[in-house]
Amino acid sequence: MNTTFMVLATTRDGHLLMVQGPDGWTLPNGTVPPGRCPVLTARQTLMDTTGYDRGVTDAYAISVTHADPVSLTYVLDGGHTPTVPAGAHKHLPANAGWLPLRELHEPPPIVRYALTAAAQRRRVPVLVNGERPDASYT
Repeated sequence: MNTTFMVLATTRDGHLLMVQGPDGWTLPNGTVPPGRCPVLTARQTLMDTTGYDRGVTDAYAISVTHADPVSLTYVLDGGHTPTVPAGAHKHLPANAGWLPLRELHEPPPIVRYALTAAAQRRRVPVLVNGERPDASYT
């Protein structure tokens, strides 16, 4: 099985924490290596790519693709703030930033659904082996 994730961190004033990739700005994302915890992998990737340290134990959207191989994609909650955190631009790597939603061009359906769920603050816990991984704090 192939497991991937994206992390959706939002502000009330319409900004998203994004990273710049070869095809433009996107949500922080990655692939979970076999045998690794998706929550811990996502948290480490978020920290490595943006410098933003946040527990990511809730999901806004989960998608299963029944192909060969089967794939599982999470859009995880990376936090919600009223505005862009003060001084955030000074502490982010050059390829990361809090950008207006319009910079996320043609997001896939799972991201569009996650944006709607985030606006309504609807989340579901991500359980690994039936429990929440020890990776959350606020």
